[in-house]
Amino acid sequence: MKKSILTGYPHIDKPWMKYYFSQGITQEQINDCLDIPNMNMTEYLKSETKDCKNKIAYIYYCKETTYDEMFHNADIASKVFSQIGVNKGENILYLVSNVPEEEELWFGATQIGAVSDYIDPRPDSMDMIANAKKVLEIIKYEKPKYIVALDKCYLGMLKPIEHELKDLGIGNIIILSASDSMDINAQYEYLKDIINYDRLKDGKSIVKEFGGIEKLIREKAVLEKLSSMNMLEETLNEAIKNSPLRIMKYKNLARECENSKIEIVHDPNSINYIGHTSGTSGTRPKPIALSNKNAISSLKQCKLAGVGPKEGETSLHILPGFAPFGRFNNGIQTYANKGTNIHIDEFVFNEFGYLILKYKPNAIMTPPSFLDQIFNSAYMKGEDLSFLHKIVYGGDSKSADDEININNKLQEHGCNYPVEKGHGMSEYCGCGTYAKADYNLFDSIGIPIPQTTYSIVDPDIEDKLVPLKFEENMDRLKGELVVSSEHVTNGIFNGDVIVKHYEMDGKSYIRTRDLAEMDRNGIFYISARKDRSFTRIDGYKIKPNEIEKEIEKNDKVRYAKIVDYYDEKLKGNMPLCHIVLKNPNITEDEKEEIVKEIVYEQIIGNPTMSSRQIPSKFKFRDSLPLTKNNKIDINALRTEPLDQVDVNVEVSETNLTVGDIKIFRML
Repeated sequence: MKKSILTGYPHIDKPWMKYYFSQGITQEQINDCLDIPNMNMTEYLKSETKDCKNKIAYIYYCKETTYDEMFHNADIASKVFSQIGVNKGENILYLVSNVPEEEELWFGATQIGAVSDYIDPRPDSMDMIANAKKVLEIIKYEKPKYIVALDKCYLGMLKPIEHELKDLGIGNIIILSASDSMDINAQYEYLKDIINYDRLKDGKSIVKEFGGIEKLIREKAVLEKLSSMNMLEETLNEAIKNSPLRIMKYKNLARECENSKIEIVHDPNSINYIGHTSGTSGTRPKPIALSNKNAISSLKQCKLAGVGPKEGETSLHILPGFAPFGRFNNGIQTYANKGTNIHIDEFVFNEFGYLILKYKPNAIMTPPSFLDQIFNSAYMKGEDLSFLHKIVYGGDSKSADDEININNKLQEHGCNYPVEKGHGMSEYCGCGTYAKADYNLFDSIGIPIPQTTYSIVDPDIEDKLVPLKFEENMDRLKGELVVSSEHVTNGIFNGDVIVKHYEMDGKSYIRTRDLAEMDRNGIFYISARKDRSFTRIDGYKIKPNEIEKEIEKNDKVRYAKIVDYYDEKLKGNMPLCHIVLKNPNITEDEKEEIVKEIVYEQIIGNPTMSSRQIPSKFKFRDSLPLTKNNKIDINALRTEPLDQVDVNVEVSETNLTVGDIKIFRML
């Protein structure tokens, strides 16, 4: 057969496909990714795991649940929703963390054709009213008919706005508690973690066993935690009694609905999930509606590409459900691969290594900053990590030197599997490229998953896509990254166009806003973001222009520019603010007072902002550096030494909670 002549256009030539064929993956297997069965996502997962009924689906505080039990619980969730009146196409809003029931509720809602809408359950500040107002803005736009909330989220984020919710027509709230899935042994593990996190914070060693329940309950931290849990239950019961809404505890509803009937909706094209981009988009995070077809397409492609654990392996499920990377790739991909999820609802960022040692997962998916935290503690010295078989990071990049350093440390601890990585967006179920084997090159994001097309277009033309092509003697193609796939959202929410689609050579694409390069082998590399955005330590997307706009509303501020810097203590990127005042002649004490104003008035007290947007460092200056074209030189700001910082801001937080805020001058 005569060899076809390449066009030079990536979206036509797809040079990356040779890597799949070299692995023994056939064109028939790749084509199967387009064969979407006439079923919903939950039905698909059931069909994929029909031979796994007695195998462990997930572990929660060391309590094991089989696939048969998990899907039985999903059926109960379908019955609960049907009994309280949820209909096909209706929107259920979730304010929950990674507890087992919320995932099973999603499966159950999907079966009856309802839509599960996940928003960030993390409070933005200690100001409950400000938190509640932010949630109210989302609810007004997204128009859910029902709400599922963790008990703490209900009390802190919904209770203050109950009358407004009633006026909006929301009459039913289902309450979950993190302890609902815990038996006595799981409660023991939970309380043990409380003690250990306190010990680690105080620089003490980990207590692996407590030598009996009697000694455990004598521990001061446990007594305090048990007391606070009892107080939470009492507060919750009192709040429910006085509520103008119908507040129902899920564990009670589940018992009452055991024998009810449900009607399954077999519709691959219906929306089953609404996630949100990390970071904000104006006054609200951007809702991303994904269908059963999107989900099944993603699961099929990622499985063939090698994303997630192998059959029978365990995966640490730490990434949040309101972000599609956490919902799909770090969540249900494990089930599609017939593995076991270890659900983690709350943890301390800089003690990520504690989770690794306790649960010994075979696979972890994480922001890159958490990888550094594995080796950041003395208790990791000499530990064997040979149980780790897959380490994947996404959402941000690491330098070649940093990646080599992590790989060397893993080898020193008995793990011979190098870190892998990928690129993805909330707009298409998370993962879009994957880097492993001989296409896991330093600084690269790998190749597109099997039925996904990445291409490079002219970044300066906004109204249409103009594809770029390889010319003779060109080693790399440079421009803006665009994506086409069956797992890309249609971009419509409540009749609004949230994600714009563009046609190019007969296929539909979306823009990523990433500036990228592709080599002649079809391997992609991210260069920068068009909007200067970057990813914080916890995966939260920081969009500098949004923070700058709010800070400049302070009447003392002339200009504010946000750049990222690498925080050595936190082992990840954080925002730094370069600030020019209208009156530069101020004292050091006045600088600190201005930062306090910005933090508490422009950010904490602002319903459109999150505490995760607080700059952790402020530099006061007389002017901003300019390029030759008289534009602000962002690169010059990013490379300035940190020893010139004037004021620091430290926020005590976990992946779920926000604590004390400390503002202090550099000495």
